[in-house]
Amino acid sequence: MGKVILLGLFLLSIGSKAQDSLSIAELQAYGRQSLEAPEFAVRDTANQRFMRGLMTYLSQADNYKNPLPQLNNMLRLESPDGRFAIYTWQRPDAKRKYQRFGLIAGEFKGETKVIVLHDQLSTIAELQYDKADAENWPGAIYYAIQPMEGEKNKYVLLGLAMGEVLNYKIIEVLKVTKRGKVSFGDRVFRVDEWMDKTLNRPPVRLVLTYNAKYSATVRWNERAEMIIMDHLAPPEPKMKGLYQMYGPDFSYDALYWEDGWWHLKTGVNFNTGQEIEIKPPSLPTDLPQR
Repeated sequence: MGKVILLGLFLLSIGSKAQDSLSIAELQAYGRQSLEAPEFAVRDTANQRFMRGLMTYLSQADNYKNPLPQLNNMLRLESPDGRFAIYTWQRPDAKRKYQRFGLIAGEFKGETKVIVLHDQLSTIAELQYDKADAENWPGAIYYAIQPMEGEKNKYVLLGLAMGEVLNYKIIEVLKVTKRGKVSFGDRVFRVDEWMDKTLNRPPVRLVLTYNAKYSATVRWNERAEMIIMDHLAPPEPKMKGLYQMYGPDFSYDALYWEDGWWHLKTGVNFNTGQEIEIKPPSLPTDLPQR
C-alpha cells in the first residue's frame, strides 16, 4: 500500500512539472495575455502560468544564460560577471495598480537555483533605510545593472515602480552570495540631502518620487562612469515635499563611485540623452481611462 502511495505521489509530481513546462512561444503568449486581457481574472491566471513556466524553464542548467528576447512582457538583466540573471515584470490588477514579479536564476556552488522575489514595495516602512531579502523585495522593473567596484558580489540596479499617483525610480544595491542568497540595500550612499529632505542617517537605497504623469530618466552613463538623472522639483517652492507635484526641471544630477561610496553631484552640465525615455517593456491597454 505504501509503495502505491509513493508511486502516486511521484507520478503526480511528474504531471505537475510537465504541466508547468511550456515552450517559449507559450510563455510569450501567456506573458502578453497577463498584460492585455480585458478581464483581471484572465490576466492573473495567465501571469501565474507564465511565472510557473518560466521557473520551470530556468530550473534547467544554463537556461538562465539565454537572452529570451521573445518574452517582451518582462525585462531580463544578466549580471556583468555572468553569475546569474534577474527577470522582472508587472501585472495590473482590477484597480489600475501594478504588482511586480521577479526571479533570479543562476548556478551557485554547482547547483541551478531559481529564487522568487515577492513584491513588498507598498509595505516597507522606510524604503530608503530598510534592507530587504527575497521575501520582502522592494519590487521594481530593473533596466540596468552595474558591478560595484571593490565590492564583491554586489551590484547596483536601476529600476522603475509605476503607481497611479506616484512613480518611483529606485537606485538599488543587490548582493548575491556564492550560495545564491540575495539581499537588497546597503549603506554605500554618502548623501546628506535627497529630494528636498535632509537624511538623518545613511540610506540603503535612493528613491526618486514624482508625479505618475511625468517621466524621469535615471541611467548609467558609460563614458562618464556616473549615474545621470533628472533633477526633480515642484513647480513652486511652496509645494516642496508634495511629491505628487514633482517632475523634471531640466537640470541634472549625478551619482559617482569613489572611495567605496556613492556620492551625489548636483547641477551636472551634461548631455545625458534625456530625450530617450526609458519605459517598462509594455503598458496595459485594457484598463479604464481616468
